[in-house]
Amino acid sequence: SDLTVASRAGEAGLKLTKSVDKAAAQPGETVTYTIRYDNLSAGALANLKIHDATPAYTVFAAAQCGTPPSGAACQVSQQPAIGTAGALEWSFTGSLDPGAGGAVAFSVTLQ
Repeated sequence: SDLTVASRAGEAGLKLTKSVDKAAAQPGETVTYTIRYDNLSAGALANLKIHDATPAYTVFAAAQCGTPPSGAACQVSQQPAIGTAGALEWSFTGSLDPGAGGAVAFSVTLQ
């Protein structure tokens, strides 16, 4: 799993935690990555975007937002064509209140 924490003015801000549903997979199998996001700051976060990309030796299968917290809306704003590799982006409108969080996910097939 990967962990990213963006901070502002000496306080923790946005925490991103990435995990995968399988520890090992064979060519042709699909794995799903989940990126959990949490607002650790004392203030609301706006204009949130989460970027990622298909890992090496995989091709894109699907992406989804999950259920965003109250006050925020999510859309998959960039994704590669199914069966290709490339960048992904989830864009949020509204704000992510302090202590709020959710998850986005994408699936890839191993080559």
